[in-house]
Amino acid sequence: MQKLFIVGFGVGNHDFRTKKAVDVIQSADRILTLSRFYKNDPSVETVNLSELTQQLNRPLFGTTVILVGGDCCFFSITQKIVQEFSNLYEIELVNGISSLQYFSAKIAIPYDDAKLISVHGRNERIVSYTAYNKKIFVLTGGKYKAHDLCRILYENDLTDIKIQIGEKLSCADEKIVSGNPETLKEMTFDDLSVMYIENKSAQIPNTSVRDDDFIRGQTPMTKEEIRCISLRKLGITPNDILYDIGAGTGAMSVEMARCAFEGIVYAIEKNTEAVELIKKNRIKHGAFNIIVLKTLAPEHFAEIPVPNKVFIGGSSGNIDAIIDVLIKMNPNIKIVANAVSLQSLNQILNAYTVFGLTETETICVNIAQSKKVGNYDMMTARNPIYIVTGTRRKSCES
Repeated sequence: MQKLFIVGFGVGNHDFRTKKAVDVIQSADRILTLSRFYKNDPSVETVNLSELTQQLNRPLFGTTVILVGGDCCFFSITQKIVQEFSNLYEIELVNGISSLQYFSAKIAIPYDDAKLISVHGRNERIVSYTAYNKKIFVLTGGKYKAHDLCRILYENDLTDIKIQIGEKLSCADEKIVSGNPETLKEMTFDDLSVMYIENKSAQIPNTSVRDDDFIRGQTPMTKEEIRCISLRKLGITPNDILYDIGAGTGAMSVEMARCAFEGIVYAIEKNTEAVELIKKNRIKHGAFNIIVLKTLAPEHFAEIPVPNKVFIGGSSGNIDAIIDVLIKMNPNIKIVANAVSLQSLNQILNAYTVFGLTETETICVNIAQSKKVGNYDMMTARNPIYIVTGTRRKSCES
């Protein structure tokens, strides 16, 4: 079996290559790379991904080296190569110094307590990460360059944050700038720049909010205890895409957003006053991964990403149409709906049955809250709430 080294050659300046990397490169019989930094080196064959795969499928006698930028174990093609070619080669990894490590040292900010992400070739959710992490280092590139990310942050109201951007790191024309999203979005940065984002007001994921902490107005709100149970029934995971239909004040949207802290919540509401309340509560509670849509569900669902899970707090009489569209979008969707009246409960259960949500659960929640009456604490009952969960059995999936 032939030998294959995957070598992280560090940042742009060759002075930052390790001695081990230099020794392996010098002893190689074949050197391949996807990187632009070796395009003028005759000993290195610069290829695209398809050409790299073709070359590796033809093992040669001797040693093959693949040069990857930065550290081969940090947001690299290494994992893909190991998975696909471990049957053809004996593979060894040689670490390098990543641009993130270099940048961290240059700005004197450690990264051991920071969120580390890459948007190079990926559609990462920069708003979600920034909303729930005090420190983030970001590798940029491809569709999402540093100025694009600053624009996205600015457009999503994340303006009170500090950003530092390093481009062409370790090279003669290296540049490091600081600012906020509003100023930096007007600049243009190199394709493979590194960002540091500091959000001192970042929210703590998976923490609840009391009813009294929301801006209320005259809009109905799903109460705290009902939110808690409904969230549990939804079973939200960090990367979920969620809809909150009939979002009201946005209380449920905020709590969903804190659970899906690397995902997105679409708060769907038809009432103008309620939409404004959702926007205010979104900012007040730092739930910037909420996108507010003023529309009557299920209109415009085709224009937004397909959800994993949906909460229905109000349907405006459209429950059949809503569930029909949701099932067509995602046959494996999970829906949790709240009902106050028996008529609404019946409509939800019928819709679940008609559209194939055969795995259902209904619970009735009766809550009484204490109130002071003179020297006594008396319990005052609230209206019962029905919480109805619907999913599909495996045999029903299409």
